[in-house]
Amino acid sequence: MNKLLMTLLFLPLLSFADGHSITNPAETWMCSLKDGKTMDDVRSVSKSVSELSKKNGNQEAQWLFTPFSGDMQDQGRFILMTAWKDFQTMGTSFEKFFGEGEGDDVMAEWSAAATCTSRNFWTVEELYNEIED
Repeated sequence: MNKLLMTLLFLPLLSFADGHSITNPAETWMCSLKDGKTMDDVRSVSKSVSELSKKNGNQEAQWLFTPFSGDMQDQGRFILMTAWKDFQTMGTSFEKFFGEGEGDDVMAEWSAAATCTSRNFWTVEELYNEIED
């Protein structure tokens, strides 16, 4: 019943925007490093998440945003964003990571590295991309 309810709730978000691009679910964490930790500790957590993703065949990606201008009072401030191919992949990933406990060790590593003030879920739509490989 819960899966049916979740599917019905997210179904409208799967529509095509302007007939060109699909939206992807994404999650952001607004965080700061804990004392003695570095961005390499955050990268280590990301590597652990990537390994679980590959193991489970999930199509997902992660990005790390660090400021280089503006409010620079918190030098350890960052945003971590994870995005999935679609809502089904997101659900499968969450079930394995949180529901079945595969991510317990990763979350312990995450909690040791950062303090986060917010966690949000978004839909992401690529409007254009002029960056060449």
